Amino acid sequence: MKLIGFILLFLCNLPSFAGVYGTLEFGDSRDIVTEKLKKSDLVDQTMASTFMGRTGLNGAFKCKAKLAGLTYRLYFDWDSEGRLREITLRSETVEKQEYNSKLRTAWEEAEKIFTLTYGNPVQKAKFPNQTQLSNGSMLMSHIWHQAPNQSILMGTGQDQGKYFLAIRFINKRITPIRTP
Repeated sequence: MKLIGFILLFLCNLPSFAGVYGTLEFGDSRDIVTEKLKKSDLVDQTMASTFMGRTGLNGAFKCKAKLAGLTYRLYFDWDSEGRLREITLRSETVEKQEYNSKLRTAWEEAEKIFTLTYGNPVQKAKFPNQTQLSNGSMLMSHIWHQAPNQSILMGTGQDQGKYFLAIRFINKRITPIRTP
């Protein structure tokens, strides 16, 4: 029953592709994204607005809902015209010894929730071995397609010897690479 309650809570906070995440939509300008996030019930602002002019929006907002006990921050990528083209939910980092336990649990729960929400992934790989990750890298294990030209990727990454789960919403259809 606890898992069902969690799934319902998390699904209520999942991105809606009427918007990509809450009311955020691909093509929004940075100013529009900032205003929408400040009004959003899905996130908390983690720094004063005066600092965002210097640091940008990356990591300045964190999701209120947790997945497997992990907190997620939002990171953004913009096209050449300054329009939103990607949102990444990146979990807090875990220590090396928690990779195969705490992070794997989050990865497994996210896979179940996203499959329930978006259908079977078009790419599904095993949980990445941490030896496959180098500093500053991410290895995407799953791809879901949403809308004609939108994809959701999920995988793990490493940053300064610690590990995280990343969920990327991209305004592009990512085609899986088939290997023999």
